[in-house]
Amino acid sequence: MKRRIDAADIWRVDRTGMLDVSLDLARQVLEGWRLPRPAVGGGEPRDVTVLGMGGSAIGGDILSSILAERGGPPVTVHRGFGVPPGIGRGTLVFAVSYSGETEETLSAARSALRRGCRLVTLSSGGRLRRIGRGRSRILLPAGFRPRSALAYMLLPMMGVLQDLGAAGFEAEVREAASVLSRMRAVLRPESEAPGNIAKAAAAAFVGRLPAVLSGPFLEPAARRWRAQLAENAKALSLGGTLPEMCHNDLVAWSADPAAAGCAAVLLRDSREDRRLSRRRELARKLGLDRAGRVLEVRSRGRGAVARLLSSVLVGDLASIYLAVLRGVDPAPVEAIDQLKRALAGGGR
Repeated sequence: MKRRIDAADIWRVDRTGMLDVSLDLARQVLEGWRLPRPAVGGGEPRDVTVLGMGGSAIGGDILSSILAERGGPPVTVHRGFGVPPGIGRGTLVFAVSYSGETEETLSAARSALRRGCRLVTLSSGGRLRRIGRGRSRILLPAGFRPRSALAYMLLPMMGVLQDLGAAGFEAEVREAASVLSRMRAVLRPESEAPGNIAKAAAAAFVGRLPAVLSGPFLEPAARRWRAQLAENAKALSLGGTLPEMCHNDLVAWSADPAAAGCAAVLLRDSREDRRLSRRRELARKLGLDRAGRVLEVRSRGRGAVARLLSSVLVGDLASIYLAVLRGVDPAPVEAIDQLKRALAGGGR
C-alpha cells in the first residue's frame, strides 16, 4: 500500500469532497457562531447536559473540556436513551441530532422535558426540530454529514451559554478561526509530509494499528480522531488517556509484541501540566516507544477553543488522507446505514 498521497488519488477516492469540507473548518466556526439562536432565559445554568450520539455528541465533549478549564458549569454528555439521574429544572439541556431523527436523542429529549429541564434542540430538521417548536431550537444548515458539521453543533451551544452569562467566548472564537485558517495552508493536499502532520500520521497508520493518546483536556479530540478513523478510513484504533494509562495500559505497551504493529499519536496540549509532560516522557521510555511509529501532534493557539479544534482538524484530515491511501471512499458508512434500516424494519 502506498504512503504518498497525490492529488489524483484524492479526487478519485474522495468522490464527495469530504477533504474540502474538513479544510473549511475555520469558516464553519465563524458561521456556527453566527447562527441564529433563541433567547433561552433563566440565567446562568447550574449544570449542562448534552444529549447526542456519534458525530452529533462530540461537540458536547469539547464543550465540557472548554468549560472545565474556565471553571464554568459542569457538562455531562449523555449517549443513550432517557436522561442521566439528577437533572431537573436547574439543568440546561442541549439535544443534538444533526438529522433530527436519532432515536436515542429523541427519547432523551422527551425525558428531559418531563423532568422540567430547559431544553434547546439543535438539528437540521426531523422530529427533534418539532420537539423544539414553541420552545428553544436552533436550526442547523442542511446538506452535511453529521461528522462534518461539528462546528455548526458546537458553536451555537457556546453562544447560548454566553447569552446566559456563563462564559464569554467571542475572543476565543475569533482566535480559533484564525488558527484554523493558518493551519489550512500547512495541511492542504499540496503540502507534503513531514511538515504536513496530517499526512505524516496517515502514512504512519498504513499497515499499523493506530493508537491515539492524550491528556484529559484533549481527550475529546482523541475521541474524535478515533471516530473519524472508524468512519472515514474504516480503520480500527486504540485509545488511552494520561496519566491514567500509566496505571494500566503502560504494562501492555512495555510487554506485548503487538506494540510493534501500532502507530502511536500523542496529542500534546501547549498548556499541559508539567507533571503530565513528565509522565508522558517516562511512558515513552518505558513502553510507548516500542510502537512501530510514534508521532506527537501539538495543539495550536492560546485559548481552549483553538487548542481543541486545532487538534481535531489534524485528526479529521489524517483520517481522510488514510482513506485515500487505503483506497476507500471516506463518505459512506454502510454498516451504520444497515443497522438503521434493520431497526426501522423491526430487525435486531
